[in-house]
Amino acid sequence: MWYSKLNNTRLWKIFSDISSIPRESGNEEGIREYLLSWAEKNGIEASSDEKGNVYMHKEGTKGLEKLPPIALQAHVDMVCVKKEGSSHDFRNDPIKIKTDGEYIHASDTSLGADDGIGVAIILDILSDPEAKHGPIEGIFTVEEETGLGGAYAIKEEKVKARRLINIDSEEEGILYIGCAGGIDIDATMKLKYEKAAGTALSVKVSGLLGGHSGGEIHKGRANAIKVLARYLDRLPSFQIASISGGTRRNVIPFSAEAVITVPDKDTALSQARTLQKELEEEYKTTDPDIKLTVKETEMPETAIKAKRSQKIANLLFCSPHGVRNMSAEIEGIVETSDNLAIVSMENDKLLVVYTVRSNIDSKKMELMSELLSLTAAFGFKAKASGGYPSWAPDTNSKLAREVAAAYKKITGKKIQVTAIHAGLECGIINSIIPGMESVSLGPNLWNVHSVNEKADVASCERTAAFVKEMLPMLK
Repeated sequence: MWYSKLNNTRLWKIFSDISSIPRESGNEEGIREYLLSWAEKNGIEASSDEKGNVYMHKEGTKGLEKLPPIALQAHVDMVCVKKEGSSHDFRNDPIKIKTDGEYIHASDTSLGADDGIGVAIILDILSDPEAKHGPIEGIFTVEEETGLGGAYAIKEEKVKARRLINIDSEEEGILYIGCAGGIDIDATMKLKYEKAAGTALSVKVSGLLGGHSGGEIHKGRANAIKVLARYLDRLPSFQIASISGGTRRNVIPFSAEAVITVPDKDTALSQARTLQKELEEEYKTTDPDIKLTVKETEMPETAIKAKRSQKIANLLFCSPHGVRNMSAEIEGIVETSDNLAIVSMENDKLLVVYTVRSNIDSKKMELMSELLSLTAAFGFKAKASGGYPSWAPDTNSKLAREVAAAYKKITGKKIQVTAIHAGLECGIINSIIPGMESVSLGPNLWNVHSVNEKADVASCERTAAFVKEMLPMLK
């Protein structure tokens, strides 16, 4: 097996088993059945709710039975993206994992360590006969990646613990006590067509890193939809026959493409060459493989009317993307951002999707209103949905102090206590279960929500060992 030479083979076998089960958001039945079956085989009490969340309970070990219970929580679903040309079927195929001993990654797809490694760490602890702990609860949620649906459906009566450790963060040595809230905006336009004229060109943006729209929005990576719109903005006249870009609401678009018609092919090709040189210089550090490819293609019979094509391109070109504000309270943390996530055509309608995040709910609503006004100005009908609240940091958290003290004692290092711009389930669970106190931590993961996702093997093993050793220290 790929994990046979790694140190914690139990942890990696569990992760391998999880990765063999298709678990894209909304398709979590298989992983739910696996968890319930796993619990039965390991003699652990388990149940599920109507949404598909799974709850496990294990009594404390000898001498620690009377400690207050602690909940360990992770989400079972993953963001599924694959390389162009890959035949991988996320509804049926297992994730193919490779390792060089230092990192693990997947062949041609996202890895799903977000948050498969969190699930594996919890199961590793629950199944370790040598682990010492008070009463433990495992909470495994569904649909985290598509609106935190599982967290909203948590059943208070199934959870006894009032302290929760969320294992869904991506940087070792950081303890999160707060996160951003978010909201989605879908803008649509009815398409009107006319006879295509001129020369047809295929336009493709590729080679971008993409990444998590919360965790990596501050890294200055290119947005493929914005690059495509930047090219269209340089053309004096064009028709759009087709256009698409982006994969998920919480993924920075790493590819986009369109078929357009132009009256002046030479000018269009010249502009592409000029822009390619600019992109190479601008993104030589953040996206060194960025590529704009424009070439002649088969002429379509019809295309979107020129004026409507122009409005579409103008909206995409004018749409904000990236960091709006950095936090004034927590140094180095993004306060407000948005991700121009998806553009697609279906059933004579064009769809543009944005995701807004902010640690301050009023700023989130302000940016949402700005995008609603912007899309309306270009003739789109837009609506906001899927909003979730921010998780306000509690700097007096007893749980955070205990976890930080345990980290110092076990590792000899000081853990950084801060907030994160990405969305976490803690705030929602805290609001459902009165008196719940939460923190979030995790191992080093890189480029999640992308085909370049990888997990640091040693960091994952250290994180699993730390959580395990910490549990009896939480009073």
